Order: sequence, then structure tokens, then C-alpha cells
Amino acid sequence: MKLLFIGDIFGTCGKRVLAERLPSLIKEYAIDVCVANGENVAGGKGITHNLVGKLHKFGVNVITGGNHSFANADAFDDFANDPFVLRPHNFPPGNPGKGTALYTLPDGRTLGIVNLQGRVFFGETLDCPFRTGAAAIEDLSASTNVIFVDFHAEATSEKKAFAAYVDGRVSAVIGTHTHIQTADERISAAGTAYLTDAGMTGAADSIIGMKKEQVLRRFLLQTPTRFEPSNEGPLLCGAIVDILDATGKARSITRVCEQVRFSHELDV
Repeated sequence: MKLLFIGDIFGTCGKRVLAERLPSLIKEYAIDVCVANGENVAGGKGITHNLVGKLHKFGVNVITGGNHSFANADAFDDFANDPFVLRPHNFPPGNPGKGTALYTLPDGRTLGIVNLQGRVFFGETLDCPFRTGAAAIEDLSASTNVIFVDFHAEATSEKKAFAAYVDGRVSAVIGTHTHIQTADERISAAGTAYLTDAGMTGAADSIIGMKKEQVLRRFLLQTPTRFEPSNEGPLLCGAIVDILDATGKARSITRVCEQVRFSHELDV
């Protein structure tokens, strides 16, 4: 199975990048399933019902989230009713939706997806991602050998620690949240692919998605400043993981990082 994971889709620029490039990317690399983190697609924070539909239309099979998943109440029904719109599994009980999914490909093959959020440097009170994640992985392993984890976290150490904790029990652990793609992709001896952060799909000419001058003003003057998403330098970031269906072991992991040129005006 060839799995394409798209790093944090940020704002209108990220949405346009997917509309322009994702269908051809799927065809070019013979991708079987596409998972994408969509927690920042709505103006840089959250997701909406309309955008859920558009991401699916562009070719995203499963949408994962993070600390901004519930920024827009408009999407609460999607979390509750669409089995392939996930929020972190270790969010407190009572939140809409769930953090795991079992996706069935047209040919009958299955993929388990787990979405988790780290706790280091986050202010939210969350359940332990290690214990809740391990329980979710055990449940999914009864139905499939192929399991992918989007670990949404700030600290590199926490992402690395989680990958070590579930090594050999999942096909891949890929981190999100920092919007900066790392270059540490590897496959462990036990067959688990790992990448600390998939990066951001959005405006490369920005400060993690936002217009540079606004962020710089905040750093320099320490005064409240309204940040707006940048649209300059469209970039697509993510990774392709090739997985053995019979065992769930990863055979290869390849980073994707490419500038995208818009060929025409897209209605997105």
C-alpha cells in the first residue's frame, strides 16, 4: 500500500495547492490512500463543513486534526458524523467525533489511522497519548496490519518517544504541528517508518503560514497583532510511505517537498 500523508494544510494557499497538485500527485506516484492534516485549513485555524467537502473532493480520504480541530463549531457535525474526519484521540471525553478510523480501499485492503496530540508545551488537559494511543492501536490491529499515526505535537522528544513506544506495532508515525519539515525520515529495524514533522502545505514565503511583517511586528514590539495567512510561495509538504499489506511493515518513506505553480485561477 502506498500512503501519501500531507502536512498541515494552511489557509487558502494550502487549499489551492491541493486543488492544483494533489490529483496529479496521486496519479504520478500510484497512491492508494491519502491522509492529510486539516486543522489549519480555515484561514489558518480550524476547519469548516465546506472545507471538509472540498478536501475530500480534492482527493483526501482521511482528514486528521490537532489542537485547532474545534476552532470552528461549523464543523462539529462533520467530526460527529464523518468517520474519516478525525480529531486527536486523547481529547477529553464529551468532545464530538473520534480519533481513530478504519478505512477500506476499493480493493478491500484496510488501513487503520490514529490521530493523537502531545502534551509537552500545550496548555490543554489531555489524556496520556502514549496509553490511549497504545490502546487504540491494539483495537485496530484486530482488523488490519497497516496502521498509520499522525502525532500532533510541539516537542521533538515527545514525537520520538512515542515512535519508540509503539515501534513495530504500527506502520508509520509522522508528526505534525510545527509546520517545518524535518529531514530525519527513517525505518526502524522493526519496520516502523518515522518522520518528526511532515511540514506545512501552504505559503513558503511566510512565518509558519502567516504574513512575515505581522509576525515580526509581534516579536519586535510585543504588542497584540492580528495575523493573516500568507499566499506567497505555494508549497506542498508531506511524505509517501510504502507499506507491505501482509505484515504492515514499511518498506520505504520518502519526503515530499515541492513548490507548486498555479496553472490557472481555481475555484476553491
